[in-house]
Amino acid sequence: MDTRNYLEGKSNEGFKFFGNHKKGNKSYIFRLLAPNAENVYIKGDFNNWESEKLRKYNTGVFSKTIKNSKVNDEYIYIIEDKNGNKIYKLDPYAKIQNKDFSNSIVYDDSYKFSYKYKNKKNLNLYQVNLRYLNEIGVFDDDKSITKYIEYIKNLNFSHILFMPITSYKDVESLGYSPFSFFSLDSNLDIDKIKRFIDLSHRDGLGVLVEFSLNEFDNSEKSLINFDFSNMYNYDYEDILYNYKENINLDIGKDMVKSFVKSIIFYWIKEFNLDGVFISNLEDVIFWQGDISRGINEKWLNFLKDLNEEIKNESKISIGNYNSIYNNDINKDLGFSYIFDRSFSNIIKLFQKIPFYRDNYKEMVKKYFERDLNNFILGFNYYDSLSEGCSLLMKMYSEDFKYDQLKTLFTFLYSIKSNKIIFMGDEFGSIEKFDLRKLSRIKINKDEEEDFLEFFKDLSYIYNNIFNNFSGKIKDEILEIEGYSLYAIKRLYKKKNYLLLFNFTDLIYNLKSPYFLDTLISTKNNKKSIEKDEIINIKPFESFIFQIYKP
Repeated sequence: MDTRNYLEGKSNEGFKFFGNHKKGNKSYIFRLLAPNAENVYIKGDFNNWESEKLRKYNTGVFSKTIKNSKVNDEYIYIIEDKNGNKIYKLDPYAKIQNKDFSNSIVYDDSYKFSYKYKNKKNLNLYQVNLRYLNEIGVFDDDKSITKYIEYIKNLNFSHILFMPITSYKDVESLGYSPFSFFSLDSNLDIDKIKRFIDLSHRDGLGVLVEFSLNEFDNSEKSLINFDFSNMYNYDYEDILYNYKENINLDIGKDMVKSFVKSIIFYWIKEFNLDGVFISNLEDVIFWQGDISRGINEKWLNFLKDLNEEIKNESKISIGNYNSIYNNDINKDLGFSYIFDRSFSNIIKLFQKIPFYRDNYKEMVKKYFERDLNNFILGFNYYDSLSEGCSLLMKMYSEDFKYDQLKTLFTFLYSIKSNKIIFMGDEFGSIEKFDLRKLSRIKINKDEEEDFLEFFKDLSYIYNNIFNNFSGKIKDEILEIEGYSLYAIKRLYKKKNYLLLFNFTDLIYNLKSPYFLDTLISTKNNKKSIEKDEIINIKPFESFIFQIYKP
C-alpha cells in the first residue's frame, strides 16, 4: 500500500498494511498510524506484557516485527505524547478484539474461498442477525449451515443480508453502534462465517452485509482522541457526539476517507461479499442526522466516491434511509439501490380499523405506476421491533392477522421493486425479535406452517414469473366497485395477469371479465375461473391470476 495515498484519502487498502500481519513462521509485524504521537509501545502475550517501542516513520506510521508472536495472542498499544502522557488504545485494524474489549488479538487469515455468486435480476433480501443464528447452532458445522441455506433458498430469496457483524458492546444497538470496524463480533468465529458465505455461494445464494459508518463507540480505548488528537472524530464539541452519545466520524479528514473505504473493501474482499448495505444514511447526510440542520456535503461527496469504487468491483451498494428518500434528498449518490421507509406507511394502514381504509386508490396507483426499479421495498428488523410487537401482531384484529399479513405481502410482492423481509416474518412469527429469546425462527403452529407455504409460493412467482420487472411490466389500474378493493391488469412477456387486493373485512362477489388461472390466493382458493363466473372475494383476501384464452 502507498502510505501517501492513504493519508490523502485515496486508498481503500489500509487493511492490507495496518494491523497485525504474519511475516514469518514465528513473527508478526504490527503497524499503527498515529501521526501526533511521540512514541508508541506494544505489549502482549508475546512479550510477557512488557512494553516494546515501535519505530516511527515520517508518515506517522509506527511499526515493529515481533518474534514468537502467534495467532490468538492478545495485545494493546500504549500511545505517548510529547509531554509523556500515555493512553491505552486497541488496534483499529485488528480483525478480532477480545470479548470485554480490553485487548486486541493476533489473527492469521487462512480460509480460501471456492465459490462465487452469479447475480440475479431481482433482489429478494432476507435480513438476519448472525449473533442470533450463532446461538441456535447454524454455524456449528457444514450440515447445519447447508440445512439453513436450503431453508432460505427454498423460500426463493436471492440474498441473505447480515445485520452489522462488526464488534459492538451495547447489545441493544444490535451492532449499529460499532466498537471496532474491522473486528468481527467477538461472539462469532471468522472461519465459520466465511464458510457460511462460501457454501451460500455454492448453493446460489448471495451475501450482503450492513454497515453503520457514521459513528463509533465512545469508550476510551476506541478511536476517540486516538493519538492525543482528533484523528477520527470532529474537532468541535457540538458535533463530536451524536444523539446516542456515540462519536461521529469526521469524513472531512482525508485519512478518515481512506479508513472508511478500507473498512468496506476489507469486508468485501476478505469475506467475498456480493455487496454492502449502508445503514442510517440520514445520520451522515444531515448534520447530527437532523434534516433541519442541513446537508453535510462532505459526506455526500464521499458516498458518491465510495459507491463508484464499489461499482468498479461489480458489487452491489444499497443505501438505507429511514424516511422517504426522494422527499428529503432526491439526489443520486451512486447507490445501486435505495431502501427507504416509504412502505412503512402501509403497516400503519393495516393497523387501522378496515372502515378507515377507504380512498387509498392514489396510494395503490402510486406503487404500480412509479418506476421503483432502483428501490427496495419491504420490512426490515425495525418493523419487528417497533411498538413492542412483531409485524404480524401489528395487523388489526385478533381473528384476521394472518389473512391481513398475507394480503400485505401479496401487495408488496406484486409491486415492481426489489424486496426485503426480516427473519421470522416469512412465516408470520408472533414474537417480536429479541436476542435473548431463541424461538423466532422456529415454526410452532399450524398457522405459521400455512403462512410459510403461502410465502414460498408468492416469492416463487416474484422470482420466476415476474423475474425481470425493469421496464418490461405494464400495469393498468382497473375501475371496479368496492370499498378499498383494488384490481390491476398486468401485461408481462406477452402474458396478461389480474391482481386483486381486498383491504377490508367485507365479502365481495365480482363477475370475472376473463378466463383466469389462480396463481396465488391468500385463502388457498386455487381454482380456474371462467369468464363471467363470480369471483367470491373473502375478507382480506387477495389473488394473483393469469389470464388465459380457452
